[in-house]
Amino acid sequence: MGRKSKYRTPEERKMARQTQRLERSLKPGAKEIRRMQNRKAYAKHKVVVVPVPSEAIQTLSAMEISEDSGYEHLCAHYSTIKGPLELPDATLTNANFQNMAGHPPYSSHIINHPSFEKNWELISAAFHGYATRIFVSEQTQWLDEGTNRDRTSLSSELTKQYEHLMAEWETFGIELRELGKDPDTLPSELIVFQN
Repeated sequence: MGRKSKYRTPEERKMARQTQRLERSLKPGAKEIRRMQNRKAYAKHKVVVVPVPSEAIQTLSAMEISEDSGYEHLCAHYSTIKGPLELPDATLTNANFQNMAGHPPYSSHIINHPSFEKNWELISAAFHGYATRIFVSEQTQWLDEGTNRDRTSLSSELTKQYEHLMAEWETFGIELRELGKDPDTLPSELIVFQN
């Protein structure tokens, strides 16, 4: 003896299947489960393209941190500790470094510093330390997020971040060329180049 047929006709079977799917889709969390299944299936088949930085960026990233090798200790200090940089004529705080990390115009406290050029090696090393601290903080955050996200969404987010950084790179290049035309913009020009 065989198993008794549950449905008499193919139409009954089709209608029952549609009813089952509808009931399953109305359960709480069904859409989220299906989305996750779709993401995983998509991630298995999608090829993630990792963008390669331009030659200019690779060359600059291989350069020394500071222009003068005597100030590595300043860079190391400011890469781990928030604190002011005490100069003979002024004090640069974390807020000043944060301002320097953006686009011009920069704070007059920094630009009008009487011995900016003379102390540029000190300022540059401390600024690199600040930038390193911010970079490490951002990368730690990305690593933490990466462990809790699927590969596709993380790849998409990192690609957006890369495109944003490349746009910033282009903007800094334009600003540097524009500042280089005016001889009175030296402090800003140095800061923009550092960025």
